[in-house]
Amino acid sequence: MAKLFYCKGAIRIIRKNGVPLTTKNFCFEGKETDIIIGWGILKNIGEKIAEHNPYRIVVVTDANIRKTYGEFVKRQIESQGIECMLVDFHPGEAQKAREVKDRILNEMLGFATADSGVVAVGGGIVLDVAGYAACEYFREKLKFFAVPTTLMAAHDAAIGAKNAVNSRFAKHSFGVYYPPKFVFIDAETIMSLNQREIRNGLMESIKHAMAQDIGFLEYLLSLPSDMKLSKEELLEVINRTIDLKLECMKGDEYEMFNPVLHLGHTLGHQIEFHSNFLLTHGEALSLGIRAEAVLANKLGMLSSEDVARVFSIFKRIGAPSKIPNASDEFLDKVIEGLKYDNKRTRRGTPFFLLKEFGIPPITVYEDSIPKEYILQCLKSIS
Repeated sequence: MAKLFYCKGAIRIIRKNGVPLTTKNFCFEGKETDIIIGWGILKNIGEKIAEHNPYRIVVVTDANIRKTYGEFVKRQIESQGIECMLVDFHPGEAQKAREVKDRILNEMLGFATADSGVVAVGGGIVLDVAGYAACEYFREKLKFFAVPTTLMAAHDAAIGAKNAVNSRFAKHSFGVYYPPKFVFIDAETIMSLNQREIRNGLMESIKHAMAQDIGFLEYLLSLPSDMKLSKEELLEVINRTIDLKLECMKGDEYEMFNPVLHLGHTLGHQIEFHSNFLLTHGEALSLGIRAEAVLANKLGMLSSEDVARVFSIFKRIGAPSKIPNASDEFLDKVIEGLKYDNKRTRRGTPFFLLKEFGIPPITVYEDSIPKEYILQCLKSIS
């Protein structure tokens, strides 16, 4: 039987050079994961890996991150006397597939032993594929370590035990639960991201803030519209978003049905998938939250004033206002795609709908929603 999830409070430690280092942790089925957040700490990744005494390490990254951080991480690990190999794949959501995961597994054979480890360096795609591979290799014997280098990955894929790949029908159709030994977040790597990627990660922060912390929502809306955050602002966003996610995961370590975690995701995932990933996850999520706010209003749950507020929040943050090229055929595919949602039950696919700002959404199943309502709410963002 799985042990109950717990989350310890954050501990602030002052490093020798005066830069604050934040540590947090969570537990999944009795396996504890440390979360280390700091600035300019990537140079210490080798020492942190060595604490876990792996025989060898496989660094998994994508072809873009390999040049910026993957090879650097490999050198830091090797400086600790640990033999290391680096495996990469093409960037992009199309690579979040079983075929890519299987190729990584085959490349690891003959090098990685049962007492070795896998380090994922990159965004959510890299973390998902690498975590899945680490779990399958020699039946869960390898240690897994996550080094997110995007704001979205630091908020989402890195925090928790889920690892998944897409199918030809939907996002995250196949996967495993395999938590990392630690999550290592160097905010300096995130600071180098472009405006679109920073905004992408902020969408996840806004999702949590809308349903959990109105004060944090106001803080997010006060940030520079050009997404040029200061070091202090970026660390504040990362820490507070992760704290809110950890709060959600209490009692729901499998992240199955906590309504906050899935706010906007039912339609957001379908919009993202059927746009052929021209939209980032955060952009699709913002559209999903807005469409589902309209749906909540049609069901008598959310006031028209609050719907307008939802739309104004995403306008302020610079999210796309419409689904690009949303033809009738596209909208039909989004609705048809609901049957492939990985949270679907005999009652259909669940929607997690806002009733009021600052409180968790309400779960409403598809079987109690008129189909024309779903189409109408999609047209509100088309």
